[in-house]
Amino acid sequence: MSHETVHMSPWRQLDGSRATEQDREPTVVCLHVSDLHGQLVSGHHVYYDTVESHPGFDFEGEATRLERGGGVPLLTAKLDEIREAHEETLTLMSGDTFHGTAVTTYTNGRAMLEPVNEHLCPDVYVPGNWDFSNEAAEDGVTRTLLDALEAHVLATNLYEWDADEPVVDPYTIEHVNGVDVGIVGMTNVYVDRMAPAFFEGAFRFGKHPALLEDAAREARESGADVVVAVTEIGLPWMVQAAKDIENIDVMFSAHTHEYTHDPIIVDETETIVVESGTDDGLGRVDLRLDDGELSFRHVLYCLSEGHEYTPEPDPAAEQTVEAVRSPFFGDDVHHDLGAGTLEQPLDTVVGETETPLHRQSFLESGWNLLFNDAVRAHFETDLAVSHGFRYGPAIPAGEITLEHLYQAFPMTAPVARGDAYGQQLLNHMEHFLTDNFTPYVYEQEDGRVRNYSSNVEVVIDPTAKRGRRLVDLLVDGVSVDPESRYSVATFARPGDPERDLGNCGFPFRDVHVDGEVIPVDVVTEYLDANSPIDYGDTELVRTADDGGSVQNTPTDGSYPYVQPGVDYTGGEAYCETRLIPTRNDFPTTGRNPYR
Repeated sequence: MSHETVHMSPWRQLDGSRATEQDREPTVVCLHVSDLHGQLVSGHHVYYDTVESHPGFDFEGEATRLERGGGVPLLTAKLDEIREAHEETLTLMSGDTFHGTAVTTYTNGRAMLEPVNEHLCPDVYVPGNWDFSNEAAEDGVTRTLLDALEAHVLATNLYEWDADEPVVDPYTIEHVNGVDVGIVGMTNVYVDRMAPAFFEGAFRFGKHPALLEDAAREARESGADVVVAVTEIGLPWMVQAAKDIENIDVMFSAHTHEYTHDPIIVDETETIVVESGTDDGLGRVDLRLDDGELSFRHVLYCLSEGHEYTPEPDPAAEQTVEAVRSPFFGDDVHHDLGAGTLEQPLDTVVGETETPLHRQSFLESGWNLLFNDAVRAHFETDLAVSHGFRYGPAIPAGEITLEHLYQAFPMTAPVARGDAYGQQLLNHMEHFLTDNFTPYVYEQEDGRVRNYSSNVEVVIDPTAKRGRRLVDLLVDGVSVDPESRYSVATFARPGDPERDLGNCGFPFRDVHVDGEVIPVDVVTEYLDANSPIDYGDTELVRTADDGGSVQNTPTDGSYPYVQPGVDYTGGEAYCETRLIPTRNDFPTTGRNPYR
């Protein structure tokens, strides 16, 4: 038995049953890279010990383990190792590549082109929502970046702003080992809800899952024996799509940064769904076609340093990465973009933490609390609010460097403050709870709850009806008064209305934008005054006593996430229901592909 077979699942049929013949070589090897977020070098990642999450570590009785791994040199080495063992491979890449670090921020994403083209060498690339963030730059480089990729860029739902013409091909057919593999691409459907500067005047985004089905059907009619989808929309959306459409065999998901160590098998349509995490993950699905019957096996490599399946970093990729990063180290560092200026090397130590900082969690995390406390202290406001971001590596207890801060806050938008009525804050939070806890998956967008400064507590009932899920919002232990005004610290996003701060979606009063200060600056200022910090386990977001339960991390429940929602079928009846419903029925005519 080969080393690779030890870690891979047995051969299975698409309905999940075990295949009769196990000792067979694959016909097609599909390799999935996703959500790099600019991580060129290895970083720390949190791994969880649960029934559904088993990366092959000895957790020694602990619920989590922090390991260093990932980065382009390790990914390259693993990809090349598999490519050498199997000549016929397909490397599929889901986006959010050109965003996530100081290096990508101050080069408008261009720093990723050589590492991707020369070393990762994807056959297919599907852009992610953060890939369009480069439209926020004055020169709008998203199209330039996609054109510069040597991969075949696909997206069935990406259109010109003022025309119905698709920007790139919806699908392609690759001939692999005698098999015609149809590959369908779909970029994030919610970019136009995330930030106007990401898209306005440049792109429109189709939203209907039937767009995937249309492209898959075209691929089959053009001769595809097998059809796979590569997307960047999120795992719940893709599982629901797998239930609703029938012409796709394997769906490679991204965007929600989940690690499917076991594929999700949708037996209603005999479709499998996998998601491959971030830069430390490499998903692999082997396919075998025997007399028209398709079977598969799968492994998710968590490329942590020292793991038995992790090779040594690729030397050529290391040289490329070092060259790309060198302008950000040493004595002569100077970069400007937006409100940001970087004049110190990225390895500058700016603070210390007594506990690890990470944000794989769903409800709240240390990184986001740290930023909100920092921006609140900077403006001396009643509270602070920000996105519940979930990208970026973890850092262990110890020194915090400038590079760590940019990995968590890779943005050069200025920080800002304004006044809001309590009712505006309550409505805003209720909106985000609707987005996250609706049982209608296609209504979801974020996969994260808004985060606040550490003087704010949130009590929710995820099983309540729409509009009733926020039980209480407390500032300094006192429930928010709908008619009172509160000073709020956050940041100003490019392209947002002048008085709409922090993506809150309502007009603030007495707005003040600190035009030369960015999130990294206020966190550096806060660390200088408060190190060492301690943002360990907190319970600032909790469920009501009679409000069911909600998991913050994989150790709190099943994995990948299945959150409670509400079954509206029974009118007033409340019940616990899976976030991902059985099936949606769509009209065959009158379909609007954009909404």
